[in-house]
Amino acid sequence: MKDEFFALHLDNGEESLAGPSGRAFMAHGLVRCVFSAATRVKMGMGSNRRTHQSLAYRFVEQTGDDDFVSRLLSDRHLPIGEAELITLDDLIADYSPELAYFEEQAIPAMLDRGTPEDALASALDERVYNGLFGLGLIYLEKGEPGRAASLFNDLARSGVAFEGRDQFLFNDLGIILRKCGLFDLAIAFFLRALEYVQDDENLFYNLARAHYENNDWTRSLDYLIQSHKFNPALTVTNDLLELMVGLEGDERLLARYDKPPVPPAVAARARQLLAAGSGRLKLDDTLVGRPVEPGRARSGGVGYVELKRHGGEE
Repeated sequence: MKDEFFALHLDNGEESLAGPSGRAFMAHGLVRCVFSAATRVKMGMGSNRRTHQSLAYRFVEQTGDDDFVSRLLSDRHLPIGEAELITLDDLIADYSPELAYFEEQAIPAMLDRGTPEDALASALDERVYNGLFGLGLIYLEKGEPGRAASLFNDLARSGVAFEGRDQFLFNDLGIILRKCGLFDLAIAFFLRALEYVQDDENLFYNLARAHYENNDWTRSLDYLIQSHKFNPALTVTNDLLELMVGLEGDERLLARYDKPPVPPAVAARARQLLAAGSGRLKLDDTLVGRPVEPGRARSGGVGYVELKRHGGEE
């Protein structure tokens, strides 16, 4: 593994499983994005008066811990008119983030107009990315997993490049999602990290851990094989391999860990890897399942991830 990747965080499960709160995460970020907002429009007079909802796109930017400004977007995708002051509660209740619209329509339009104000407003950087991630965590805290999944999917698929958008960002956010029990989404973020580094044993272990939590023994083993190949001495990789061996056919342990049975072929390969690490057997790094997936760019389609929770109730 190259030296510059040694700092990649390892998801070893020793930290608190709760993860950071959305507000704490947003304190180090900045929400700036296009949002859709439904507004009531009254038409007609008297008995003919009717009210319907109209969907409008608005540019929203955070100005304080609980304060935001909202401006209407024109049909040219540019912020216009007077700014409306809204709170975080307003943002959560009445607005829905539209990250793809921001990236594909509003940012190019603002950059094309080219004013200093537009240059600042169009920036989608690490702070903005983290701010939107924190907003997704707040959706989870408020019992809105569908909205959280939609935003996390958009962030995983985001194509805008910026300094700090690398394996460290996607790996760290993947760990947080894994701790929230969002294993499919965690896997999507770890796969994006693979676009930047393909020889980090910690990243491959993090993917293996997420697939283990997702009850996918075969995919978990495939990533453990890759982790073991780059560092046979990585303790957590060997611990998970030993767990796979120990869980094979042990109904008591399977019940304790709330896991499906380990396929015999998976347990046998885990034994081989442990033996290879001890020097008793040559390492066979052939995968047992599908090829390990590289990171997938937006055009290639990190598919939409349906939100699934596992083990949320004790």
